[in-house]
Amino acid sequence: MEEVSSPRRGLTDRWEGPVFNLVCAVYFFTVAPVVVRAGDRAMRYPEATVIWFGVAILVISLLEVYAFPRKMRFVARAAHDRGDTMEAGFWLWMFHTVISVILVFQVAGAFGVKVGEGEDDSMPWWLGLLIFVVVIKELVFLGFILVGDDKPPPERYARPNRKEWPLDLILIAYACLAYSATWGAITTNLSMERENPPMYALNLFVSSLLFLIFYLPLRIPYWLEELSRVKTKKDVAWLVASVLIVLVPVILRLP
Repeated sequence: MEEVSSPRRGLTDRWEGPVFNLVCAVYFFTVAPVVVRAGDRAMRYPEATVIWFGVAILVISLLEVYAFPRKMRFVARAAHDRGDTMEAGFWLWMFHTVISVILVFQVAGAFGVKVGEGEDDSMPWWLGLLIFVVVIKELVFLGFILVGDDKPPPERYARPNRKEWPLDLILIAYACLAYSATWGAITTNLSMERENPPMYALNLFVSSLLFLIFYLPLRIPYWLEELSRVKTKKDVAWLVASVLIVLVPVILRLP
C-alpha cells in the first residue's frame, strides 16, 4: 500500500515537466548552436552535405517511434490513477506532424538531395514515400493521444518508475534536436531589432508565441499531463514557471 501513496507520486511526476524544460534549456545554451548551424546549411544550401546532422535526426526520429507510444501509456495510466483526463492533444499533434515533415526535408538536404531543383522541379519518389510513411506514423501517434487513456490500468500506477527514464531521455533528445533543426534553423538569421524598443517588444511577443508553437508539440506527453493536473491557481503558476524555465533563456539569446 505504501507504493500508491499519492503525495509522493504527485511530487515526483510533477517534476517531470520542469526537469524536461531545464535539460532543454541547458542544451539550448550549449550544444544547440552547432545543430542550428547544421540545420541552416541543410535548409539553405542544397549543394552542402551535413551527414552527421542527417544521421542524428534520422536516428532520433526512429527512436521517437519507439518511445512516444510507450510514454503515452505511462502518462495515461498515471492520469487515470489520479482521476484526471488529458485534453488539447489534437492541436499539439497537428504541429507535431508539420515538424515531422520538415525534418524529412532537413534529412534529405543534409544528404545533399536537391528537392525541387531538378529539370521537372519535382521531389524524388522515395522522398514522397517517406513523407507518406511519416504521416501514417503521425496518425498512429494521434490514436495514442486521443484514446490512450480509454482503457483503465489493471492496477494503480506508482511513480517514479524506472521504465520511463530511457523513454524520457529519448524524448528530450528528440525535442532538442527537432526544435534546433526546424524553427531554430529557420530563425537563425533573423534579428530582434534590439535598437528599436517598440519593435523589440513586438518581436519578443511574436518569438515567444512561435517558440511555444514549435516547442510544446515536441513534448506532448509531458504537456498533456501537466494540463491534466491544473486544478488551482497554484497549479497554473507551477505550469507557467515550468515553461518559463526554457522560454526566457531561449528568447533572450535571440540576436
